[in-house]
Amino acid sequence: MAFACGLLAVGLPAEGQLSVRDLVVTGGASAEGYRGNLPAVSVPVQDSTDVVSALVGEVGARFDAAYQIPGHGAFSLAFDGGLRQFSARGFELTDYAPREWVGTLDLAYARPLGDRAGVAVRSRLRGRDVEDRPPMPLFLQPGYRSAEVGLAFDADGPFGIHYDVAVSADRRDFMVPQLAPQIRLLNRDAASVEVGVLLPGGPTTYMRIFGAVEASRYPDQDTFLPEDPFRKDRTIQGGISWTYEADYLLQLAIEGRGNRSNSRRPEYDAVTFRGIFTSSLPGNLAFSAFGAVTAKQYLHPSEFARLLPGEEANSASMAYVSLTRALARNLDAAFRVGWTHAETEIGEEYFERFGASFFLHFRPL
Repeated sequence: MAFACGLLAVGLPAEGQLSVRDLVVTGGASAEGYRGNLPAVSVPVQDSTDVVSALVGEVGARFDAAYQIPGHGAFSLAFDGGLRQFSARGFELTDYAPREWVGTLDLAYARPLGDRAGVAVRSRLRGRDVEDRPPMPLFLQPGYRSAEVGLAFDADGPFGIHYDVAVSADRRDFMVPQLAPQIRLLNRDAASVEVGVLLPGGPTTYMRIFGAVEASRYPDQDTFLPEDPFRKDRTIQGGISWTYEADYLLQLAIEGRGNRSNSRRPEYDAVTFRGIFTSSLPGNLAFSAFGAVTAKQYLHPSEFARLLPGEEANSASMAYVSLTRALARNLDAAFRVGWTHAETEIGEEYFERFGASFFLHFRPL
């Protein structure tokens, strides 16, 4: 990563062109409510309750730049990160004030292969840190560090059909709090392959079909089988999406996912229906709506925890609507109302989150 970043500063042809594609500074506040007195692997059970509320302050920044080399492709560098400070109420013993830091750094190099194909090498570093992590139902994903590398190839075929193939590998290590050492069970290594086809349906519509296979390994989870001691999963995904993009954007998608493992606990089948709609409104307003409904079923009943990879949204149903209005040339305001029904790190244990947020987005350039 350090070597690749250095390439952006030295050793590139003088005729290259550097451009900043996006720079946004965000600040805002939210009022949120959480419901569901449920267990979680990575936080203590003590002081958990049924309903809590929280006021949340948030600051963040997003940066995206590219260095174009005529005839030789382009480097791109992107960063997205921020801080959320909570002030929670409703717990019986303590008023928690968790602080959450998140950040993602992407570096990529894309190069055309003739007029109809291209290849890209990508890398990603992600991190999260949570201080004063509260018990349920205010679920915050535990802190972790992850690194990912990947290679992607795309090509234009006959009749306007576009093909893409991507392979990637990643490693995720969770930060182990003193009071919850069992969180190390979520550490994992994974590799995946995805193949997609983009089918044009006219000047304003297109359809994408994809399939993917992922193999993951959890080096700290025992299977209690001497001949195969560590948990290994195989996940098969497939989906189709239809998009209309003209005066407004409408996208509808369905995705299926099946997970099989040498440990019976995490085997499941899931299907997700997803929709996105965005449109301009009178009064210099922009409207956005998003909805996703997920149905998930575990294959084997179990009386003990079925640990998930750590992403609460893996099996979430959610919905939100937002209104955005430009206040000045480089400043806009957004109001958003949302709902989430998501799983904790323990299978078939769900919590709900309701929230309303107000944000200001400033683009200094």
